[in-house]
Amino acid sequence: MASNHGAQAAETASEPKALDGASYEVIVIGTGSAGKPLASELARGGVRVLAVEQHRVGGECPYVACVPSKSMLLSARRHRGRGQGSSSPARVAFARAVAVRDKTVWNRSDAKAVEGMTEAGVELVRASATVSPGAVLLDGTATVRWTRALVVATGADATIPPIEGLERNAPGIWTSDQALSSDELPDQLAILGGGPIGCELAEVYASFGAQVTLLQSAPTLLPREQPWLGEAMAGALRRLGVEVRTGVEVSEVRPAEPGPGLVLRTPQDEILARRLLVAVGKRPHSDGLGLESLGVEPGEKGELRVDARMRLRVKGGDRSLDDVFAIGDVTALNPYTHGANYQARVVADELLGRGRDADHSGTPRVVYTDPAVFAVGETTRTAEERGLRTISARFDVHGTTRSAVERSLGPDDPRPAELELIADADRGVLLGAAAIGPEADSWAAELALAVRAGISVQALADQPHAFPSWAEAISTPALELAARLRAAG
Repeated sequence: MASNHGAQAAETASEPKALDGASYEVIVIGTGSAGKPLASELARGGVRVLAVEQHRVGGECPYVACVPSKSMLLSARRHRGRGQGSSSPARVAFARAVAVRDKTVWNRSDAKAVEGMTEAGVELVRASATVSPGAVLLDGTATVRWTRALVVATGADATIPPIEGLERNAPGIWTSDQALSSDELPDQLAILGGGPIGCELAEVYASFGAQVTLLQSAPTLLPREQPWLGEAMAGALRRLGVEVRTGVEVSEVRPAEPGPGLVLRTPQDEILARRLLVAVGKRPHSDGLGLESLGVEPGEKGELRVDARMRLRVKGGDRSLDDVFAIGDVTALNPYTHGANYQARVVADELLGRGRDADHSGTPRVVYTDPAVFAVGETTRTAEERGLRTISARFDVHGTTRSAVERSLGPDDPRPAELELIADADRGVLLGAAAIGPEADSWAAELALAVRAGISVQALADQPHAFPSWAEAISTPALELAARLRAAG
């Protein structure tokens, strides 16, 4: 998909040939959710920084991922709220939602992002980058050098699984960035992948009347989370009319005859769809950078392995490079915009003399469906894999006074609302949490800090919560866990 950089972006970027032989204190390759804030903070701190970008400044999030998807989810929610009596047909409402989406993301132009970064003092060059010891080759024609550090922040690309007939950019095939750049509302949409992206976009298209089939190979949606959370999500999507099918493998994709559309073959049957949206995850973009010249070998999925200061580990993993860092999705560590922002701050502190180790334990995992999903820290499965003994407690969030008040305004709310707290049975501290419910992305946020800080379950149980708020839901399972821990001695 072609990038729309905007006229101002073209005017403020340097030409690669003009930089041949230049030297910078820090070179940042990639200006997404990790590279852009890092380069800007370093430049504001007086560091001479060159940012190398092949595509859009700002990465995917502002233009074809987080921001447009949340815009579409909000429009979908408002459309559903108008109910059957709405005077706007679904396609008219969808077109209006697309117009709002495109305005929100500046029609996918990165001119404002370029302006902000260059005003901070960053020099920008539009070019490909190939690394060698101490130097970066731009577009194969110009060489620039770094004196203090190189930072790799190249992000990740949508994964296309090895399914017969499934090819990137083939007719009828979308990835999420293509869907979130399109004004098309397909009447039949198949979505491959039941992670956060697949669930969010299933809600969007179903809300505007598309016949959506969501296919997930794992036994539940959101397979990295507690199983009950994926089951609750499946129920919420089914109430919107989504056909949710779990434990299903697609073996072939072929054009429909007669067209238009596609046919997806599964062991059980064949599914006809106008479009297939592939949302099975992303692969770190580390190929073709020349990192082998530095002794770096990406992991099995292309991820760049780093130490606690985000410095690249060399092949074998027994030592790190002193002056080469990696941040953001290319590391596959907490691959979220807020995770990338955090890693950028860690490296900025390191290079500005305030060095500290990264702590990824409290990074929230959120799905912005209705109801929202919030998770943080360990699941019972990951905790057991680490050899930890756990105890957990669940609570029906509909049992809060806030829920009773809100449900009194209309018919009973059929959306799931539940919270689970997972504690270390030996140390009595909170290890993880999982929640689904109205505004869960907000009211459960304190649990991220509790996990990161290693707060005791007793302290969490003692914390008063405003009445009547959704956050009161935290108190009941925390009190239950605290009592069980005391009883166990």
